[in-house]
Amino acid sequence: MLRIDSHKLKPLLGQFLHYRGIACQVIEILADEPALVLRDCSDHTLIQADQYGHAGEHLPVTFTVAVLNEHRDALNPELPVLTGCDLLA
Repeated sequence: MLRIDSHKLKPLLGQFLHYRGIACQVIEILADEPALVLRDCSDHTLIQADQYGHAGEHLPVTFTVAVLNEHRDALNPELPVLTGCDLLA
């Protein structure tokens, strides 16, 4: 299992990248996972329901994407931007 130094992910905050062919911006880093929270930069929005299930605001689409693959033995291949980064602890 690889160990990622979450401090080395900080330079990615605010960066633009492509995830599954969608232009996104890194808006948050989840150190415990580790994972990146990405916001879709296109005009696509979702209607977010409130706590009662009623339609609420239109909000940008976000994705939470793990930095490691499902076996946790390599970087996530869906985030090719990570291949050039030295992220190991």
